[in-house]
Amino acid sequence: MEELINVNKVRHAFSGAVKNYDKHAELQREVGRRLLAHLEFTKINPENILDIGCGTGFFTRLLAGKYKKAHIHATDISESMVCHTKAQHPKRLPWQRKYHHSVGDAIALPFKDASFDLVTSNLTIQWVPEAQAMMKEMRRVLKPGGLMLFSTFGRRTLVELKQTLAHVSPEHTSSVLPFADVMSLGNSLGECAVEGLVTDADLFTLTYPNALSLMQELKGLGASSKAIKGRSGGLYGRALLRHIEAYYTEHFQHDNGKVYATFEALYAQAWHKDYSYKDKKNVIPIVCS
Repeated sequence: MEELINVNKVRHAFSGAVKNYDKHAELQREVGRRLLAHLEFTKINPENILDIGCGTGFFTRLLAGKYKKAHIHATDISESMVCHTKAQHPKRLPWQRKYHHSVGDAIALPFKDASFDLVTSNLTIQWVPEAQAMMKEMRRVLKPGGLMLFSTFGRRTLVELKQTLAHVSPEHTSSVLPFADVMSLGNSLGECAVEGLVTDADLFTLTYPNALSLMQELKGLGASSKAIKGRSGGLYGRALLRHIEAYYTEHFQHDNGKVYATFEALYAQAWHKDYSYKDKKNVIPIVCS
């Protein structure tokens, strides 16, 4: 995927989507809730938590609700998203836990090594140029004995749209990212000096009034084809949209007249492999608050 993602355009796309993002993000919220549920089966009481790709802060707030004494650190490549997340956190009294917010690239995090007990990310890793580079950064800032936990979209995501584009306009098939499969995700994570690796997946089928509504939702979430190298315009031109609408409706429509789209969510978690320093004093990261 390294040759497909334009990081600057990803930043621009998500900054432009911040105002209306939450109106389109129910799937992202549901995946976040299911990702948080993975922590019900772990014995961890983190003091410092990092949420990478915080977006508008939904998953960050879930973490804050679960770990009420932990210091929460939220980072995102989009300054607008970070500012929005910061505005959602309640004002705190001097003796209460701290919230930290910073703008940062997921593959070059602005934190010291071994800074966090828990490092999380909900549906961000598919937007970085190289997924394993982000995993290695998560592992780098993880304290010995700490846990990394994240979700991403799987290869069955938007399979109907991919099939439609392959038929209507093959040259546009690259505008839908080639998401990972659960096996390759686990293999990549397994090369990052971790142990206790667990992966699993959920499959969602969402319905829309028409194919145009689906593509408008993708755009509202910041999933613009502009973020993919080689794509300079919007998602698709008007003439192409008409062809997409016709083919999609013919082949992927329920009896009730609505069209459907598949989304696959992959989940992964792993522990820091080296436990030899687990009793050492916490390392405090440098962050922008």
